[in-house]
Amino acid sequence: MKTLVLIDSDPDSRALFCECLTGQDWRVIQAEDGETGLALVEEHQPAAVVCDLRAPKRNGFRVCQDIRKQVHLSDTRVVLTGVSRFASDRNTAQAVGANIYLPKPIRPADLRNALDECDGQVAVEAAPTVLTGLTVVRFWGVRGSIPSPGLQTAKFGGNTSCVEVRVGELIIVLDAGSGIRRLGQSLMREFRDKKLRVTMLITHTHWDHIQGFPFFIPAYSPKANVRILGSGAVHSLRNALGEQMQDAFFPVRLNELASHVVWDELSGSEVEVEGLKVLNIHANHPAMCRGYRICTPQGDVVYMPDHEGYERNALERQKLNGEVAPALIDDARKRDQEIVEFLREADVVITDTQYDNAEYPGRLDWGHSCVDDVVDIAMRAGVGHLFLFHHDPDHNDEKMEAMLADAKERVAAAGSSMLVSAAREGAEIVLE
Repeated sequence: MKTLVLIDSDPDSRALFCECLTGQDWRVIQAEDGETGLALVEEHQPAAVVCDLRAPKRNGFRVCQDIRKQVHLSDTRVVLTGVSRFASDRNTAQAVGANIYLPKPIRPADLRNALDECDGQVAVEAAPTVLTGLTVVRFWGVRGSIPSPGLQTAKFGGNTSCVEVRVGELIIVLDAGSGIRRLGQSLMREFRDKKLRVTMLITHTHWDHIQGFPFFIPAYSPKANVRILGSGAVHSLRNALGEQMQDAFFPVRLNELASHVVWDELSGSEVEVEGLKVLNIHANHPAMCRGYRICTPQGDVVYMPDHEGYERNALERQKLNGEVAPALIDDARKRDQEIVEFLREADVVITDTQYDNAEYPGRLDWGHSCVDDVVDIAMRAGVGHLFLFHHDPDHNDEKMEAMLADAKERVAAAGSSMLVSAAREGAEIVLE
């Protein structure tokens, strides 16, 4: 027998719902307000929830939002009801993740149809096993600022930032630049007959890190569960990604995504992703950018695609403006040391190396680093394998080869054993 939690303050409405489901193999648990209803949802893990928009203590929109934040309730079907027939309320119901909105009075057939896709009791899914197997890093987009396809960039790739990290069965997607389109296609082929779960970590909402999101097919699939974490600089992460999907810019609105898309705003320096620890740090880049450190049993992977070194910035300012207070240089070195500690002994570091030594002074305060400085920081941190990333759109393959060769020479001259590669679309690295 399937379980349904019914949340409605009107006893007559509740009685009518129960009558509609008589003989339909449903066990109905009733609540008069949203807070009580949510407690029952957490306790019973129902296959479906029916909630009135005007439920006291917590309205239907908020009840649905809270359910969608819970990964283990991702298969719970949510039906919102109400006397309102305004299109805006119907659109809001879709936006918060409701499967359907039914205006009152509800016909029994409509209610039964709304619940037809519930296969049975929703079990709490165990987190994927991450303590065995391999950690695999795949590059789907490696370019910064704007896509730059063409013959001159064919070797390293022209799509903007997107990296996939697999830890056993756990799939983490880092950023949603234009490279995420092909990743989404690949995932849908791979999981055609299986349940797909994806966690997406967004570093910041600059266009080159979110522009591919509207083309990420799993976000539209009812068979996929997508959890998106990050934070917007001014607006919420959800609103920031939704702005590029307004009618004037894109034919599909954000509220037309599948209901199993959950949005979480990061507020601390650590978050758990299905049992896996993920650390984050603020980067020196406009728009409240973050870097992530994914701590896997096979090794740690750091992804920090947009960052400008603090000390180098201060020293260049000193050249331009004359004397800089020693305290400012000391503070810059202290902040660089915080980055060193964040990278400390990471097995793989994927980070911003957009400019070479000659280019950087002309791009001061653009929020990106010089490759020489990044190599030095990584060696200080004892990094295992450094990947040059966020390639400048004006850097062709020949330029990238030259930057990589210079970086390797710098490592060799320092007597370091650190490996250095330039991130390339389609490449992958395996941590055993």
